[in-house]
Amino acid sequence: MDIVRFKMLRSEPLTSGNLDEVIEFFHRSNPFAEKTWGWDSGRFIDWRWGSNTLREAASPGWFSENCRVVRQDGVIRAVLIAEYGHEDVCVITGGEDPEAVRVVLDWLDGSRVGTGIGISFEFSDTAEWLRDVFGAAGLRERAGTGHEWEYDLSRLPYSLELAEGFTIESLRDDRSEDYAGIAECVRAAFNATHDVQASLRSLEVNPMFRPDLSVFARSPDGRIAAYCRGTVNPNNGVCGIDPVCCHPDYQRMGLSKAVVQSCFRRQLALAGRFCYIGSAPEPDPSTFLYRSLGPTARTVNCTWTRP
Repeated sequence: MDIVRFKMLRSEPLTSGNLDEVIEFFHRSNPFAEKTWGWDSGRFIDWRWGSNTLREAASPGWFSENCRVVRQDGVIRAVLIAEYGHEDVCVITGGEDPEAVRVVLDWLDGSRVGTGIGISFEFSDTAEWLRDVFGAAGLRERAGTGHEWEYDLSRLPYSLELAEGFTIESLRDDRSEDYAGIAECVRAAFNATHDVQASLRSLEVNPMFRPDLSVFARSPDGRIAAYCRGTVNPNNGVCGIDPVCCHPDYQRMGLSKAVVQSCFRRQLALAGRFCYIGSAPEPDPSTFLYRSLGPTARTVNCTWTRP
């Protein structure tokens, strides 16, 4: 049966011609996709139009090579994304669909013969049906590789307590100065070496981009001390925040918590219902922040790989 299904499988690249249909597929997949895979349509659209547009400019065809639309009988059953063009792969399905995932694995194996590129999936450890599919396919599990924190925006406190002289702001019409300060904050927090300002500007071509969801804390001397950026999917109220960072000069002042709480409040005002934030596994310091924000649920991510 799997051989017959494989012959029925039709794979096509992501293009402007099928993009609207793919985004609608993502909309229908939520909140399933977010709770299972750590992806939603907001993050997908960020991926498609965001900083990876810089890769497309440097290497035309990058998207079509690393994002595939998989159909059976003309209907989208799955979307495959090689996040960085390497072994890190995300597969979105519209629900529990072991058969579609098995077909996708067959396609991946066939497309990577002779390339030397392996496969690595990350998903919630509550998705038992995926565990069975991946185990049967010979992939190996690494447990506890990250967390997904869920926040019910209607049930959260929004009291902001800032040190004297600090303010909470969002992007202004003239963003050049803001982006320079955010880039400094991101570089210091994450030891980033890429062109952060170029990535920030590229996110503005995302049709779901909202400048008021780029939230930062400004210090009394005018520096950007902490930063986070949110998304809202108005179709279903699913929101995300990524990244969250604080400049080392201003840590342990509650500024990361303040910018995230402000972003929560703004997402709620835009019809947001649930917000999701990913983090590294325990005992990463970020887990203390996300626990203090009052999550309504938390899932533990695991990683399944094939060398």
